[in-house]
Amino acid sequence: MLAILIGCGKDRNETSDKDITSMAGVSSGNASADKDAKSVQRKKTSGFWERKIGGRRGEISVSKDGKIVYVHNWVDINELSDKRTIKAEKIIFCKDAGIIVDYDDETLYHSRLWSAPRIMELEVEEGNPFLYEKDGMLIQRAGVGLDNDHVMEQETLLLCNPGKKGMIKVPKSVQIIDNCAFLGCSLITSVFLPASVETVGNAAFGKMQSCVSIQADEDNQYYDSRDGVLYGKALGAREYPHIAAYPAGKKDAVYEKAPEYIEEIQEGAFFGAGHLREVYLPSRVRFIRDAAFQKCKNLRKVAVKNKKRISVVEGDVFEDCPRLKEWVKEKGKL
Repeated sequence: MLAILIGCGKDRNETSDKDITSMAGVSSGNASADKDAKSVQRKKTSGFWERKIGGRRGEISVSKDGKIVYVHNWVDINELSDKRTIKAEKIIFCKDAGIIVDYDDETLYHSRLWSAPRIMELEVEEGNPFLYEKDGMLIQRAGVGLDNDHVMEQETLLLCNPGKKGMIKVPKSVQIIDNCAFLGCSLITSVFLPASVETVGNAAFGKMQSCVSIQADEDNQYYDSRDGVLYGKALGAREYPHIAAYPAGKKDAVYEKAPEYIEEIQEGAFFGAGHLREVYLPSRVRFIRDAAFQKCKNLRKVAVKNKKRISVVEGDVFEDCPRLKEWVKEKGKL
C-alpha cells in the first residue's frame, strides 16, 4: 500500500487526513484514456519501484480545496498531474522530491502539467538536494538521480509553470532543456537561451501560442537564432545541422528562410505553429523527424527545394494538420 501524503514539511503535521485526497497520478496525455493508462503504467513500473526503493514510490497529493499539489519522493515526470489537479494553482516539491524521466518510454508530446492548466506557482522546499525553482522553471541539479541508471549528468530544465508570462530567460547554469519543457506555455512571448545550453529537447517550445522569438546567446556553441527561429549545429546530441524550434506564435504565414546548410527538422520543431500555411525547406534537408509539424492547424504545404522525396519522413510528422494538401514524402513510400 502507498503511504498517504499530507503535504510536506510542517504542513504534514498540521493537515488532517480528511483534508487530503491522495493517490498516484499517472497520465497518458489523453484524458479520455486516463483510467486505462494508469492501469498499464502501474503494471509496467511496479517492478522497477520495488527493485529500486523497496516497494516505495513517490506520489502526489492534493489539498481539499484542490488548489495545492504536493510532490513527495521520486515521481515520474508524467505523474505530476491528473484529474484531481484541474483546479490546482500551486505545486510544492517537498524536501525529498525528485523527478524521474524515462527516455525509453514512447514519447507523448503534451505539456508536463497537461492536467493542471491553472498552475501559477512552483515551489521547491528548502533543503531539497535534487531540485530547485527559478523564475517559474523547475530544474534538476547535475549529478543527482534515484539510482545510477537515472542520474542526470547535466543540469536540466524539466518544465515551466504554465502561467508564466512575458519574456523568459533560461538560467545560465542550465545545460539541457528537456523534451516538452515549455510546451503549452501560451503566455510566454519570447525565450532567451544562455551560452551554457547544449541540448534542446523535442517539442521543448511547442504550442507556445504567444511566443514570437527563441533566441540563443551569441556565445552559445550549439545553437544560434535567425529571425526568432532556433537552429542547432551538428554538435552534441544531434548529428546534423537542424531546425530545433520555430516559435508557435510567430505571425508569418510562409516560412522559407532556413539556412541552406540545414539537413534535419527536429522532432516537434514546428509543433502547434498555428499561423503557418506554407513551409519551404532548403535542398539539403534529408530528415524530417517525428511530430515535426504536429498540430499546425492551418498548414497547407511543406516542400523541400528541388525534391519531391527525401531520405526520412518519420511517423506522425503531419498529425493533426487538417488543411494539409501537399507535402514532401519519404523515398520508397507511397
